[in-house]
Amino acid sequence: MADSFVLEIPEQVGLAVATARKPQGKSRDWPAGTRIVSADSHMLEPDLWVDRFPEHLKDQAPRMVFRDGGWDLSVAGKPMTPGPVAVALCNALECYPGLTDLDARMADLDIEGVEKELIFPQRLFGLMMFGEIENKAHVFGAYNEHIGAVCQKAPGRLYPVMVPSYWDPEAAKDSVARCVELGARCLMVPIKPGKFADGHTIQYNHGRMDPLWAAIEECGLPLAFHIGEAIPTAEPGAVGVSVLTQMQGFRQNWAQLTFGGVFDRFPGLRVVFVEAGLAWIPGMLHDADMIYNSFPTMVSPKLAHPPSWYWRRHCYATFMTDPVGLEMLHRIGADRVMWSSDYPHQESTFGYTRSAIEAVFKAAPLEDAQKILGRTALELFRMED
Repeated sequence: MADSFVLEIPEQVGLAVATARKPQGKSRDWPAGTRIVSADSHMLEPDLWVDRFPEHLKDQAPRMVFRDGGWDLSVAGKPMTPGPVAVALCNALECYPGLTDLDARMADLDIEGVEKELIFPQRLFGLMMFGEIENKAHVFGAYNEHIGAVCQKAPGRLYPVMVPSYWDPEAAKDSVARCVELGARCLMVPIKPGKFADGHTIQYNHGRMDPLWAAIEECGLPLAFHIGEAIPTAEPGAVGVSVLTQMQGFRQNWAQLTFGGVFDRFPGLRVVFVEAGLAWIPGMLHDADMIYNSFPTMVSPKLAHPPSWYWRRHCYATFMTDPVGLEMLHRIGADRVMWSSDYPHQESTFGYTRSAIEAVFKAAPLEDAQKILGRTALELFRMED
C-alpha cells in the first residue's frame, strides 16, 4: 500500500491551521442555476449571557472573557477551558477574524463563492456537554436572542440555529415559538442531553419527549444533531481519537427516533445529522433493516415501515468532503445530502472551498450536485427570503 494520504483533494494535504489560511479564489464559473449554501458554519459567542440574565442570577451566568492569549468560558466563576487549550484554540481558529467579525466573514464568503450559511454555535457545545448545567432556560434563551440578532445584521446571508427546551418538554411549545419569533431556521438538541430536573435521564425515544417533537413538527423547522460535545483528554492522540469517534455517525440518535416510533407518531418531523459525513449511513440502514427482521418478536413498537424508509422520508446529513459517501449516493439519496464548509473550523473546507465544491460536481450528476450544494438547504431551512 502506498505511503500516502487517501485524501482526493490535493489542497487538503498539508493544510495550515485555520487562522493561517486564505480564502480560495474563483477559477471558473459554476454551471448555470448553481446556488452554494453551507448547511453548517460557526460563529464564536461573545460575553453575551450576563446582560441577559435576571439580576438575581447574574453571578451564575456564563462568562466569555479573553485572557492570557485565549477565550475563557466560565460558569458561576468556574473556568471550563484550561489555559493551554484556550490558547491553542485561539491560535488555531478562534482568533480568526471571520469567526466573530461580520465584515471579515462576508469577504471570505464572497471570495469562496458561498452565498448563504446556516450558523451553529462554537462554545455553546461545551455548555450542552455539561448536561447538568443550571439555568438552562436563561443560558440557551440568551444565546438564541444573541444569534438571532447577529444574523439579522447579515440579511439573506446568515441564518440562525437555536436551542429549544429539550430539558423541559412541557415548555416546548412556548420555547419553540420563541425560537421562531427570533428568526430560527433550524432547531438543535444535544447528542447527549443529560437529565431532567427530577434526575431521570433524558431519552429521546421516551414518550415524555413527545411535546417537544410535537412543537417542532408543528412549527415546520428541521431539528439538528451536531457533533462537538466531547472534549479531548490529555492522553496521546487525544484530538485524533476525539474527532474521529465523533465523526463516526449518529446511530444512537437515529435509532432512538426510528425504533422508538417517534417518526411514526410525528410524520412531519425532519432531522439533520450534522458534520459526521455520509459514509456511516448505508451500513446503518442495512443493519437497521436486518435487526428489525431478525428480532420479529422483540422489536417494539412495530413500525409502519421498514427502518430504512424513515431515513429517506425524514432525515438529512451534512458533509464537507466525503468521496466514499458520495460514491454511495444511490443508497443514501442525493436529496438527503447537504454540503457545508464548516467555516472556519480546522476540519472546514476554508482555504479550499472551491476545490471541495468541484469535487461534488465531479462525483454526482449536475442536478444532484446542485441539490447537494445548495438547493436542498435553501428549501429545508427556508432561506429564500
